[in-house]
Amino acid sequence: MNGDQVKGVLQKIGGRIEEAAGTLVGDEGLKIAGKEDQLKGGAREAWGNVKDAGNNLIDQARASKADAELKSERARAFDQEHEIKVEHE
Repeated sequence: MNGDQVKGVLQKIGGRIEEAAGTLVGDEGLKIAGKEDQLKGGAREAWGNVKDAGNNLIDQARASKADAELKSERARAFDQEHEIKVEHE
């Protein structure tokens, strides 16, 4: 979990508490503020999820690039070892 995910979850929890407190004391403004915090927390958590997914894609791309470079180097070494000439068009 990244910071935005954690903060979003905590903000949603705080909003639920705030909404419940508003219900308990009959304060409509407090209830509305609690619902608003829940929405904001959900949005922040969703943003954190997007960031996580983006970072995972970047990590996968880096791993794929490293794998491709390694395979390419192995192929060049094989070609050199077996004196295979590859002509480029």
